[in-house]
Amino acid sequence: MFYLTQLRNHFYNFIKIFGIYLLWIIIYYAALHLHIHLCARLTVFGFIMTPILNSAPHCQALRWVIYNGSDSIVAMWLIFGTWIMQYIKPITR
Repeated sequence: MFYLTQLRNHFYNFIKIFGIYLLWIIIYYAALHLHIHLCARLTVFGFIMTPILNSAPHCQALRWVIYNGSDSIVAMWLIFGTWIMQYIKPITR
């Protein structure tokens, strides 16, 4: 029972720390697939409709999510790498 409580506490701490990044990754992934499905279909008709749909509000919103989600994920890796670097012992001669 003690291990289960300890595991639950670690899970909640993980969600508190990385929850917003996991949420951004999920939203980014969904936006990528929705953009292809709704705004840039891989058909001749989709090619013809792309200039028209490009200015549609839902396509602009999806592009915003894709752009800012990408920046957020890059920032996440930089923060994670910086955090890991503090635990790496420097090489001494």
